[in-house]
Amino acid sequence: MYRMMLSLATLLAAAGMAVCAAPAVKDVQGLYEGARSDAKASHNFEARVVALGKGEYKVFLRETASDGHLTKVELDGKTEGEAVTFSGKFDEGDCVASYADGKITGTVGKDEKLEMKRVVRESPSMGAKPPAGAIVLLDGKNFDEVEARPGKDGKVPEWIVAADGGVQVARHGIRTKRTFAGSFKLHVEFKVPLRPEQRSQGRGNSGCFLPNGNEVQVLDSFGMTTYKGGGCGGLYKFKDPDAFDTFSLASAPPGQWQTYDITYVVETKDGKPTGKPVLTVLHNGIKIHDKFQLRRYRPGKLQFQDHGNPVQYRNVWILETK
Repeated sequence: MYRMMLSLATLLAAAGMAVCAAPAVKDVQGLYEGARSDAKASHNFEARVVALGKGEYKVFLRETASDGHLTKVELDGKTEGEAVTFSGKFDEGDCVASYADGKITGTVGKDEKLEMKRVVRESPSMGAKPPAGAIVLLDGKNFDEVEARPGKDGKVPEWIVAADGGVQVARHGIRTKRTFAGSFKLHVEFKVPLRPEQRSQGRGNSGCFLPNGNEVQVLDSFGMTTYKGGGCGGLYKFKDPDAFDTFSLASAPPGQWQTYDITYVVETKDGKPTGKPVLTVLHNGIKIHDKFQLRRYRPGKLQFQDHGNPVQYRNVWILETK
C-alpha cells in the first residue's frame, strides 16, 4: 500500500510539474503582430521574439508611423518559474509584459496597453510544383538525381527523411549527379532547427552552392546578425542581401519552412558563355539579390552544405532555361 501511495504521489507531482512548467521555447519565439494603444490612438507594429537559450529572449520591435518614421525597440525577456516576462523602454516609457497562450500583453508607461499575437507568414512560393521539363532533385522519395557525399572512409550516409518530406542534409553534404553549365531557375525549400544557445554561424548553418562555386547561405537569421555575407540569403563572405535589415526581415523563425527562388543567367553566343553569371534571389518572396553579377563562370554541380546542423530540404527542383 505504501508503495502504491508513493507511486501515486510521484505521478501527481510529475503531472503538476508538467501543468505548471514554463511555456516551451518553440512556442514563445517567433513573429508577432500587435499594437499599443491609449485613449487617443493606436499604433501597429511587428516584433521578432528571438530565443537566446537558458530561458532568455530578445524582442526586436519595429513600428512605422503614418509619416514613415521608423521606431525600433528592444525588450529583454526572461523565464522565471512558470512565467516569461519582458521589459524595456518604449518611447521613454517603461514597458512591462508577459507571455501566455500565443500572446504577449502588458503596459507602456501609465496609460498605454500593449498586445501582440504570434503569427505565421508562409512564403508565397511554398509548395511550388515543378513546371514541365524541370528536374526534381529532392522530394523525399526519389534520390536518382542527387547523391550524399561519401566521407574519408568511403562510406555514404543513409538518407534521413521526415514525415513532411524534409530531407536532412547528409553528413558531408548533398550534390547533384548532373553538371550544370547554363541558365536555370531553382526552387529550394529549407528548414533550419531551433538552436537557441548558439550564436552567429552556429544557428542552423548550411548553404546552397551554385555551379560556379558561390554559396547562397542558409542560416537562422531571424532577428540575428553575423558577418558580411554570412546571414541567411547572403552570398557567403562577400555580399549581404539588398536593403537594410533584409536578411533578418525576410527570414522566418527557426522550425518553419522557408523558400529560395533563384534565377541564374549565363549569357551565351554560339553556344558558348560570354560573361559572368547574373543572379536574382527571392527569399520567402522578398527580392534580396537583383540581377547581381557573380565573380566567375564555370560549369559545376549544385550542392547543399553539411555544417554539422540538422538542416532539412524538400521540394527542390531546377528548370534549365535558355
